[in-house]
Amino acid sequence: MRWLILGLLALVLSVSIALVALPDPGYVLIGYGSYSIETTLIVFLVAMGVAYLLLRMLAGLWQVPGRVRHWSHRRHDVRFRSLYDEAVMELVDGRVERAERRLGRLSRFPDAPLEVYLSAARAANRLEAGNRRDAYLQLARHRHPEAEVAIALVQTELLLARSQLEQAQTTLTRLQDLAPNSSEVLRLRMHLYLKQQDWQHLRDLLPDLKRSRTLGQDQLEQLAVRVYREEILAHGEAGNAEALKSGWRKVPHAAQANEGLMAVYIEQLVRTGAAQEAERLLREKLNSGWNARLVYLYGDLQNADPVHQQSTAERWLEQHPEDPVLLLTLGKISLRNQLWGKARNYFEASIAQHATPEAWRLLGTLLDRLEAPDQAAECYRKGIELLGHDLPGLELSAPPGELPRPEDMRRATGPAAGG
Repeated sequence: MRWLILGLLALVLSVSIALVALPDPGYVLIGYGSYSIETTLIVFLVAMGVAYLLLRMLAGLWQVPGRVRHWSHRRHDVRFRSLYDEAVMELVDGRVERAERRLGRLSRFPDAPLEVYLSAARAANRLEAGNRRDAYLQLARHRHPEAEVAIALVQTELLLARSQLEQAQTTLTRLQDLAPNSSEVLRLRMHLYLKQQDWQHLRDLLPDLKRSRTLGQDQLEQLAVRVYREEILAHGEAGNAEALKSGWRKVPHAAQANEGLMAVYIEQLVRTGAAQEAERLLREKLNSGWNARLVYLYGDLQNADPVHQQSTAERWLEQHPEDPVLLLTLGKISLRNQLWGKARNYFEASIAQHATPEAWRLLGTLLDRLEAPDQAAECYRKGIELLGHDLPGLELSAPPGELPRPEDMRRATGPAAGG
């Protein structure tokens, strides 16, 4: 269509020129030394047009090799991209071996882009082929030396995925020199320390993670709580109550407010023999703000003053008369005070508000020790039903020493049974 329009335009133009030139064809004289050329204007213009077309054709022929090379490169790029896309789809579909073979062939091309080598390394890593993975990355460094940081980041990520921690640490050390302010380097260091369970280095890294905003606020808080939790557990395992308290004072106030972390700290206080300190801290926290988890923990303090605990928890009951966790806690404390009637009433009240396997178990154990086996068996059955019949590891009897002997309990069921 284009050529048809151009042909029509040329025909119209030539006819117009002919009509103009017929009355007076014009005259052109070209002289050079003793030579001269004479012709009409119309012939001269036609000759110039033909010469122009010949020059354009010659110029086009001169550019043919370049155009052929450009077409060949473009065809190669399209084909290369198609093969790479097929390899990526195989990788996503889980056909990792085929994807790696295809990517390996593509990586032999000298002009292969960086993404080919990195994808091949990832495929080899998924196949646990560490030697091939390292070979792809080394080839990437050779072909793309300007991308050293990107290659090292991917290498570290792959090493961490395979828990090759020493090699990952070596690569990260080099990365810290190459890109000291990279948030991605910080993220990889965090993952390395988590895998190594290196809580001290993680704690030192927290300010940098906060400053770089590598993690969201919620993620950063969760990481900080986990780091402080592990430090507290380490102090608890060492059995040093003073070191535990000193470590807690160094925890930021925002993290101390976390109920899970607070519960761990209190558990370790009890573990290190500081039960009175644990009871005081729990009492202060619950007086300032009600928390079901801390209430539950209050009932598990074995070495605190049980009489003082009873009076404190019963004062709380005035404000929270239908709290099932508080009722369960009071039942446990009543057992330690040998108030069997109260313990039974509190367990039954807790079950009436919200039945739990633990409440049924403790009530059943109490009834069993009071020589009411039929009622105890019914409690155990109901507790098992709440557990979804998850019997392995189920302990239905109280730990040794939790309750006195049956004859002692029978003596106590007289005036004391009512409270």
